[in-house]
Amino acid sequence: MRLFLKIFFASLAIASSAALCAKEKSRDETLILDTHRVIISVPEGYVYSSGRDEQGVLMAKITDAKEKIDLQVRFEPDPTGRLGGEAQQMEFLATVCQQYAEGSIEKGYAFKPLEPHRGSGTYCAFTDASLIGKQPVPKGEYLHITQGVKVSSGWVLVFTVLSNDTTSKEYQTALKLVKESFEEATAPGAKL
Repeated sequence: MRLFLKIFFASLAIASSAALCAKEKSRDETLILDTHRVIISVPEGYVYSSGRDEQGVLMAKITDAKEKIDLQVRFEPDPTGRLGGEAQQMEFLATVCQQYAEGSIEKGYAFKPLEPHRGSGTYCAFTDASLIGKQPVPKGEYLHITQGVKVSSGWVLVFTVLSNDTTSKEYQTALKLVKESFEEATAPGAKL
C-alpha cells in the first residue's frame, strides 16, 4: 500500500509539473473591445495575428504551424443581446452559412451547442462537395468549414474554422480555444 501511495504521489507531482509546463507553453493575447478586454490563450506552435477589417471590425486569426487549421474570429458588438438565445443563433448561422450548406455534401444544418465556459454558443460544420475526391486538397483550400457564434455580455464572437479533417488534434484545439478562450477579462473577484 505504501509503494502504491508513493507511486501515486510521484505521478501526481509529475502530472502537476507537466500541467504547469503546458500552461507556460501557451501565451495570452489581449484585445480591447470598446469597454471589454478579451483574453485569448494561444497554444505553443500556433501563430496569432489580429487587426481590423474594411468596416473597422476587430478580427483575430490563429493557425497551427503546419497550417492544418485556420481559425478566424470576428468580434461584433451585441449590446441588446440579439443573439442571446439558441433560436436566434441558429437563425443567424442559417443566414450566414447558406452558401456553405448549398455547396456541401450535407445540404443542410446540423447545429451543435458550443457550451463555452461563459455565455452561450452554437456552431455547424460543412464538407465542401467540390473537393470530395481531390487528394491532396489544393493548397489554400479546405475540405471542411465550421462556422459558429459565441455570445458573451455585450458582444458576439463569430468564428470560422477551416480544416481538412474534423477529428484532428489541431481541429479539436481550435474548437477548444473558442470554447475556453476568447473570454472577457475581469477584475479579481468580479462576476460576469
